[in-house]
Amino acid sequence: MRANVNTERTRSCQSVQQDQEGHQASDGCCTPCPESGETEGRTNDQKVTPVVQPCRQGKSKCLQTATPPEGRVHQHLFSPLVLNPERLRTAKVFVDEAVKMRKVFSVQGPYPVIRAALRARGWVEQRMHLPNRRTRRRHSEEGRTSSNDAGDSDDDDDNSDSVEKEEDPDELCDLMSRLVRNETVHFYWTNRRDAINSNSLQKEQIINHFARAGSFATKVGLCVNLRNLHWFDSADPDTFFPRCYRLCAQDEKHAFIEDYRRTACVSLLKYIAEKEQGVQGEQMSHSIQDQRKPSKQRSKPVVLSKMIDSALKVCQDFLESLEHRDIDKSLETPPTLTKEEWAEFIDSYHLVVHGRAEIDNTDHFVACCKAMLQRLAAVCPQLDIDGLHNIWIIKPGAKSRGRGIKCVKHLDQILRLVDVDPTLIKESKWVIQKYLERPFLVHGTKFDLRQWFLVTDWNPLTVWFYKKCYMRFSTQPYSLDTLNSSVHLCNNSIQKHLRPSQLRHGGIPADNMWSDDQFKTFLSSQGREGQWQDEVVPGMKKAVIHALQTTQDLMDSRKNTFELYGADFMLGRDLRPWLIEINASPTMAPSTPVTARLCTAVQQDTLRVILDRRANRTANTGDFQLIFKQPILLSLRRGQASVSYAQSLVGAPETRLTALDNGLRVASEETGHATCTVGLWISTGSRYESEKNNGAGFFLEHLAFKGTKKHPQTALEQQVESMGAHLSAYTSREHTAYYMKTLSKDLPKAVELLSEVVQNCSLSEAEIEQQRGVVLRELEEIGGNLQEVCLDLLHATAFQGTPLGHSVLGPSSNARTLTRQDLVDYINSHYKAPRMVLAAAGGVNHDELVDLAKTHFSGVSFEYEGDAVPVLSPCRFTGSEIRMRDDGLPLAHVAIAVEGASAASPDIVPLMVANSIIGSFDLTYGGGKNLSSRLARLAVEEKLCHSFQAFHSSYSDTGLLGIHFVADKHYIEDMMHWSQNAWMNLCTTVTESDVARGKQALKASLVGQLNGTTPICDDIGRHILNYGRRIPLAEWDARIDAVTPRVVRDICSKYIYDKCPAVVAVGPCEQLPDYNRVRSAMYWLRF
Repeated sequence: MRANVNTERTRSCQSVQQDQEGHQASDGCCTPCPESGETEGRTNDQKVTPVVQPCRQGKSKCLQTATPPEGRVHQHLFSPLVLNPERLRTAKVFVDEAVKMRKVFSVQGPYPVIRAALRARGWVEQRMHLPNRRTRRRHSEEGRTSSNDAGDSDDDDDNSDSVEKEEDPDELCDLMSRLVRNETVHFYWTNRRDAINSNSLQKEQIINHFARAGSFATKVGLCVNLRNLHWFDSADPDTFFPRCYRLCAQDEKHAFIEDYRRTACVSLLKYIAEKEQGVQGEQMSHSIQDQRKPSKQRSKPVVLSKMIDSALKVCQDFLESLEHRDIDKSLETPPTLTKEEWAEFIDSYHLVVHGRAEIDNTDHFVACCKAMLQRLAAVCPQLDIDGLHNIWIIKPGAKSRGRGIKCVKHLDQILRLVDVDPTLIKESKWVIQKYLERPFLVHGTKFDLRQWFLVTDWNPLTVWFYKKCYMRFSTQPYSLDTLNSSVHLCNNSIQKHLRPSQLRHGGIPADNMWSDDQFKTFLSSQGREGQWQDEVVPGMKKAVIHALQTTQDLMDSRKNTFELYGADFMLGRDLRPWLIEINASPTMAPSTPVTARLCTAVQQDTLRVILDRRANRTANTGDFQLIFKQPILLSLRRGQASVSYAQSLVGAPETRLTALDNGLRVASEETGHATCTVGLWISTGSRYESEKNNGAGFFLEHLAFKGTKKHPQTALEQQVESMGAHLSAYTSREHTAYYMKTLSKDLPKAVELLSEVVQNCSLSEAEIEQQRGVVLRELEEIGGNLQEVCLDLLHATAFQGTPLGHSVLGPSSNARTLTRQDLVDYINSHYKAPRMVLAAAGGVNHDELVDLAKTHFSGVSFEYEGDAVPVLSPCRFTGSEIRMRDDGLPLAHVAIAVEGASAASPDIVPLMVANSIIGSFDLTYGGGKNLSSRLARLAVEEKLCHSFQAFHSSYSDTGLLGIHFVADKHYIEDMMHWSQNAWMNLCTTVTESDVARGKQALKASLVGQLNGTTPICDDIGRHILNYGRRIPLAEWDARIDAVTPRVVRDICSKYIYDKCPAVVAVGPCEQLPDYNRVRSAMYWLRF
C-alpha cells in the first residue's frame, strides 16, 4: 500500500568519513541524512509498509560506517529497518531535491566507489535492471571477441563479467531508487560502451564512454592510426611505439617479412660487435643468468664472412632507400638475397646468436659492423630495444587480458600461426609487434606500467593525465631462453594464477605490483630518480597525446561525454617509455593493496574533474593534470539571427569517417540538401604510370561510362538520365575520381552504378578502338590550350626523369598502342580498397552510406598479386628550362616555378598566404590601378601582361610553387623581372598589411570554393587521400591566423630565395632572359 502522510522528517543519519584532502566519502551503501544533504536508495521491487521503527542513535546519533583501506565498501549490517510514513516523506524530499538539481545517476557494475562519491554529492541512484549472470557473461565474451569497436579492456577487468556484489543498502536507498525509476538519468557510469545507446541520450545527460573508441583502444586501430601522425605532428611514432604490422593485410605482411629479415641482419652485426666487447647475448649487468643445462646439440659450421657481407649489403640498401638514393636503380635489378638464400641466412643467424654454430675469429669483422651500426643508430630509434634474438609478439587484435598473445622468434612459425585459416585471419585481426628484448628490469624481473588518462572532450581535444600509476611484474626472472608467458606477459589476469619463482628477487612483492612511489625509490637507489620526471613522465604524456591526435577525427565528439583509459607502457634501458597499447574500460578491481588504493583514488578524482570542476572551474581535481587542450573556437548558437565568420566555421556540418574491413574508407558530410554528390576517389594517376603505360588512367576515364558487364552503354545512359543525374570523372597526377550528382533519394542507385563503373567496366575491344580515336582527338585539342601545354612542360622539366613529369593525358604514341591487357593490369595494380575513398556530400545519411558501401564495395580486393605492392617513387626537382618558340602566335605563355611543399607539410599554409599576397590578374578584372596586389597594379600601369596567376601544386611528397603569365612578346622580360621581384619581396620585405590582406583573401578563397555538394565532395575525397582525414575550415582558419610576416619571410626564403627555378615559355618568347639571368634574379645582393 502507498503511504502519503505529511509528517516531520525523521533523522536517518550516517557518518561521513573525511579523506586526506577534506573531501567527503561515504561507504557506497548508506545515504546521508537530511542534515548532510545526502540520500540513498535501492531498486528492489518491495512493498512499503508504514510501520514505525525507531532509528538507532548512539553518541553521535548516526550509524557509523567506514571505508576499508583496500577500497572495498562494506556495510555494517543491522536489523532490517521497516519504513514508516516519516521515512517515506524523507525519501520524497531527497528525491524531489535530486530531480530538481538533475542529480539522478545510474551505475552498471560493481563500482562502490563511484556510488559512494555520487551519494556524497547528493545524487540518487536509479538502479539498472540487468540480465542474469550467465546471459550477461556470454554476451560480454561475444562482444569482446566480435565487436570491431570494442576496446581492448584491461588484463584483469572483471567488471563486465561479474554481478554486483554490493550488499543490500538500507530501506531508504531502496525507496528512493523506486521513486526515481521513471525520472531522467543525468549521469551514467557503465563498464561497457554498448550498455547505453548514446544516440538516444539528451545532450545534457552525461555518460562515461565515447562511441567508436576502437580507432585507438584496439591493437589494430593503434597500429594503423599512428602511421598518420605526420599529418598532425612532426614526431616519429617509431620513437615511442614499437614497430607493428597487421598480418591480415597482404602489403603489411610483406613489409613485416622485410622488417624481420632486416632485423636479423642488424642483430647479427650487433652480436659480432658486442661479442668483441664481452657482451654475451642478453646477459647484461641487470639480467639474470639463466640456470639451464648446457645444450647437447652439436655445433654446425657456418660461413660467417658470407653472412656478414650479406647483412651489410641489406643494411646499406635500407639506408639508401631512406635517402632516396635507390630511385635510379632499374626494376630488373635482382634482390640482394633470393628466397632460398634468405631461408639459409635466417637458419644460420639463429645458430650463431644462440651459440650453436662453429665460427672463426670475428675480430676483423668488428670494425665494419660497428661502423654500420653507428649509421643505423642515427635513423633507427628502436635499435637498442631490438636486442639480438629477433623476437616478435603476436596479438589477436580484438582480444584482451593477454589472451592469445604469443612471443615467437622464428619467421616460419609466425606465418604458420596466422596462415592456418584465411577467415580466421580476417576476423581475428592479427597484429605483430616487435618485442622489447632489452627492457629496463627491476631486480632482474620484467614489468610493465599502467598509466591512466582521461578524455573529457574530442572537439576541442581535452586530455587529463593521472599523476599516479602502478607497475605489474612477471612471476619469473627475465630470460630470453624461454618465451613462456610467465616471463614475458605482465598482465595480472595471467600472473595472478602463477606462483612466483624461487629464483626471483625477494624485493618484489608476492602480489607482483608496485606503486610509482616504490618504483621511484628503486630508481633513487640506482642514482636515476631524476629521470622519472625528466624522461618517463614527459614521454608518456607525449605518447598519449600523439595517439589521440591521430584518431580525433574518427571519434564521436558528443558533449557531456568522458572516458577513462588505461595505457600500458614498458621502459627501455634508458628509461624511455614505449607505448604498448591503450585499454578502454580499465579494471577498477582492488586486486592488490596497490590497486585498492590507486583505483579508489582515480575514480574519486575522475568525478572531481567531471562534476566538481563543471560547477567550479577552480575545484580540486585530485591527481589529474590537464596536459592538452586545443584552442577553443566559438560554437554556433541555435536560433541566432546572424552569426560571425568564426561561428559559421564551427557550425559547419561534421565530416564522418568509417573504414570497412577491406580498408576502403567511407566519408560524408550531411547538409540536409535535397541533392547530393557521391563519388569514389582513388589514389592513382599519371604518377603511378610508367613510360610504357603513361595515359592508361586517362584512357580508362573515357571507357568508364561506355558500359559495364551488367549495364550496356545504352542502359547505363538511360539509368543516369532517368535519375536526372550527372555522371563524371577526372584524372590527375595522383588521384582519379568517379562521381555522380543526383537527388538524395537516389543515393542507393547512384552508389550501385558507381560500383558497376569502377569494378565491372566491360573494356570491350570495340569500345577501346572507338575511344582510342576520341582520346587522340582530345590530345590534339588540348595541344591548342597553351596554358595546359605550358604547365605540362613545366612538370616535365621540373621533375624530369621521374613519374611526376608524366603528362596526365600521356603521349599520343601510347594512346595508339595501349591494349586491353594494359588497362586490366592497371586496374588490378591500383584499384585496391585501401586506396579508395567513397565520399558523399549533401542530403546523405552516413550510416546508410556505410551500409551501401558494404553491399557494393566489400568485394574490392585489398591484396596484390604476388605481393607486388606499387611503391610511389620519390620525385626530385631539377632547375631547368624549356622554350618552344613560335613567333606566329600572338601571345607568349611563360611559367616559372621552384620546388614547393608537400600537401602534408606544415609549410603549406604560409606558402598559400604568400601566393595570396601575389594574387592573380586578368584584363577583364575591374579595379585597375586600385587592385590590392602590387604585381597586379604594376601589370595595369605598365601593361605588362594580359593575365597572371600565382599557383602552388602540392603532391604527397613535393610541390610546385610558381607564377604563370600571358604577355605580349615585347613585355616578357619586364614581366619576368617584376614576378621575381615579387618573390624577393616575400622573402625580405613583406609587411604586416600585406600578410593581413593575403590571409583574408585566402580565407575567402577556401570558403568560396566550397559552393556546392560537388566541390565539397571533391574536397572530402582529396583530403582523406592526402591527410587521412577531412581538415575542417575552422582548423584551416586557425592555421592561417597563426601566420605572421616573420613566418612568411622565413618560409619563402626556405623555398624561393637563391633556388634554381624551372622555366617554360611557349610562343614568341625571344625576349625571355637567358636562364643564367633568371637564376641570378633569385637572390638580392644587399649591403
